[in-house]
Amino acid sequence: MKTVGVDIAKKKFDAALQSEAGEKRYATFDNSVKGYASFVKWLCGEGAQEAQGCMEATNIYWEALAEYLHDKGYGVSVVNPVRIAGYARSQLQRNKTDKIDSAVICDYCATQHPALWTPPTALQKQLRSLERHRDDLEKSLTQQKNRLGTCTESWVRDSLQRLIATLEQEIVKVDEQLQSLIDQHSELSGQFELLTSIISLGPRTATKILAEMYDLATYADSAAAAADAGLSPAKHESGDSVRKKTKLSKVGKASIRGVLYFPALSAIRFNPFIRQLAQRLRKKGKPEMVIIGAAMRKLLTLAYGVLKHKQPFDPNYGHPIPDPS
Repeated sequence: MKTVGVDIAKKKFDAALQSEAGEKRYATFDNSVKGYASFVKWLCGEGAQEAQGCMEATNIYWEALAEYLHDKGYGVSVVNPVRIAGYARSQLQRNKTDKIDSAVICDYCATQHPALWTPPTALQKQLRSLERHRDDLEKSLTQQKNRLGTCTESWVRDSLQRLIATLEQEIVKVDEQLQSLIDQHSELSGQFELLTSIISLGPRTATKILAEMYDLATYADSAAAAADAGLSPAKHESGDSVRKKTKLSKVGKASIRGVLYFPALSAIRFNPFIRQLAQRLRKKGKPEMVIIGAAMRKLLTLAYGVLKHKQPFDPNYGHPIPDPS
């Protein structure tokens, strides 16, 4: 099958099409519906009606094209940009242009065979859009509160206080819309209840997971989910002398890592599975941040488990309560 690599930007995208013989053809198109149609026409003209496309998950510019190609019957792979950058280094790629980047992405697709992307449903997109809008409002609220804390001019303080009040009201409204959306759809509400059954994983965290990892239950295993969230441990050892501290890889969904931090702190105290994990790590002399990272990873593992098996969290699983008789 032919492969096509796409290097996409806000206004345009470059495509590199590789034939079975390894030859490449290049073209540039507008990042618009008209450009997408021209792209598909070009692929058909090159005899690539069944090509597999591959692109980086760069900002949000890729989504519309990926959905368009998927709807036209093309296989689409969406890859973390860090993987493409690493592949380019492995090939000793010294130059960087949009055309070259599209060729690198094409080669990556042809040699590494990345998994095909599954587009979110309309409901999942709506949930994600609302959740990301809430994040933006929260960031704006924090900025204005920081400004208020250092401002001394009375009229500026009055303006900031009004702005803060408005942002707080909007966040409440968005929270209501999010909850209403979840309540109105049985699949979403069922997943929400499963996630919130996990001790220390609250409604905000559950909503974030449903929005940003809508396909969590379809991952091959919990390790793959942890890796996609950047929660896998990254070791750095070499020979007998280099033994750096193990850290989180942080190559993945930063939004998921961010939302799991405070629930992990709570889980270390109140969730029996994670409390036992923390105790074992402390006995081994692990630093506190390593313990928190492990707790975050365990929380995501539990989230994967309840969604995968469609069973609520059982704190007594593997530890049956003794019969008092």
